[in-house]
Amino acid sequence: MKSQASKVNRGFAIATGTAIALCALAVSPGAEEQASLQLAAAVQTECDRLAGSPYDQQRNSEFAPVGIDDIDDSAVNACQMAYDATGNPRFAYQLGRALNKIQQPDHAMSAYNAAVQAGYPAAKVNFGMLMGRLGDEQAEFQLYQEAALSGNVLGAYNLGVAYRDGLGTKPDVSKALQWFEKAAAEGDDTAAFNIGTIYDEGQLVPQDDQMAIAWYDLAAQRGNTDAMVNLGLMYETGEGIAADAKKAAEMYRQAGENGDLFGAYKFLQMQELGIVPAPSDPSMPEGVNSLVLKPGDVETPTTVGKEI
Repeated sequence: MKSQASKVNRGFAIATGTAIALCALAVSPGAEEQASLQLAAAVQTECDRLAGSPYDQQRNSEFAPVGIDDIDDSAVNACQMAYDATGNPRFAYQLGRALNKIQQPDHAMSAYNAAVQAGYPAAKVNFGMLMGRLGDEQAEFQLYQEAALSGNVLGAYNLGVAYRDGLGTKPDVSKALQWFEKAAAEGDDTAAFNIGTIYDEGQLVPQDDQMAIAWYDLAAQRGNTDAMVNLGLMYETGEGIAADAKKAAEMYRQAGENGDLFGAYKFLQMQELGIVPAPSDPSMPEGVNSLVLKPGDVETPTTVGKEI
């Protein structure tokens, strides 16, 4: 009935105007050197601005983090030039992200590996995932462990998954919970959701609905839609908590308004049953009401993914 998350650690064109403008300054040896320094600084800024990861505690905090799907293709050139100029592993890591975005996994692996060799924690997570895809689960586990021990939150999360599922190591639910709790303490909503599912499903530990509800609630507060749906199901059926259809509907509404189609479907069901006002009621909150569900849109929650 409920989902269990698993890890999914889900071009060369810099702004020519900037490059031309800088090169135009090269009218003397001194000006040429100054232009070179300015260009190096510009590409470093562009790389940080275009490809900094939300899961990298060492990223340049002057810029907002960029999700993998939002990385601009021009980040490849900027990060390549930034890394070539400085040898800074942060730029190698961000180059790997940019290359991964444009579907060049082989080149991305080379960039990640350069950052890994310099001990960059976030790169170890990405490189570990790619090694896992190549079938080397022991290397995958080792890299997650190194990243987690360095304090990387996503490394802690993925290490928890590795211990839970036995990826490159023997399954160990105690260690899985330890690392999920570490990631959750750092604000990771999916880690909190994973802990909830472990206690909810009762396969790895004795079932404990109260613990499940507590962790789902934390994850839901952080915006995790799967946790919202699972809480809704527990409220709807009275599993581990007094049945409350209106609270269930509220959880489904929140999930639906955050883009979860199953949550939207369940909320519309609640409307049809008269548990909450119908869409025509002017007092009805907007959001879910505007969703149009098509055949095949609705299915129960499946895996939760992360992209770094």
